[in-house]
Amino acid sequence: MRTILIEDEPLARDELRYHVVRAGLDVIAETGHVGEAEQLVRTLQPDLVFLDIELIDGSGLDVAKRLQSMPHPPAILFVTAYDTHALEAFELNAYDYILKPYDPSRISRAIEKIMRKPAPKTPRIERLAVESGDQLKLLSPQDVDYIVAENGKTKLVTRSDAYPSNDTLQELEKKISGHRFLRVHRSYLVNLAAIEAIEPWFNGAYTIKIQQIDVPVSRTYVKVLKEALGI
Repeated sequence: MRTILIEDEPLARDELRYHVVRAGLDVIAETGHVGEAEQLVRTLQPDLVFLDIELIDGSGLDVAKRLQSMPHPPAILFVTAYDTHALEAFELNAYDYILKPYDPSRISRAIEKIMRKPAPKTPRIERLAVESGDQLKLLSPQDVDYIVAENGKTKLVTRSDAYPSNDTLQELEKKISGHRFLRVHRSYLVNLAAIEAIEPWFNGAYTIKIQQIDVPVSRTYVKVLKEALGI
């Protein structure tokens, strides 16, 4: 299973990674920050998340609540040094609640519990309906290079044209969550396959080249972008 570790203590995260990899899971990303955690999960679409409750800049419980809005939320295993949040964790549909220090057999049992549960089958949206003149045109998400929200209007941009949409950027983000799109800015979703180049900008921000257009990448999304591209 593709797995993300969300743990703010480096030593604890190293230990958790060791046990998880030994159990045969694929760790695709790690972080200890709330905002970064949510972006990584929404972008990389893991099967399983190990989630600490006490994070550097907030609560893992809040992260779990927001992830419930995903069309395909991952399985969540809470890991924590405290047992006071167990009830709230299970109310958020957590598969298990693992206390520190880590017990390898306890982690293995929790993973087995998840692997025994059949994954729900949910349809993935394969076409996006947009207005084109007096008709509705059906776009394949793969043909969309980026989506931008400007002046209260949303636009889907392909290689050959741009189409207005009645959906908000947030609504479109949910619809195409099964495809390789990434939010890189509050106003932009980009197709990772359409990125031609990445350039440093200023104050730790970047710009992406798509169709010779400069798409801004906010600092908060830089690490998520690099993780998604494997750089």
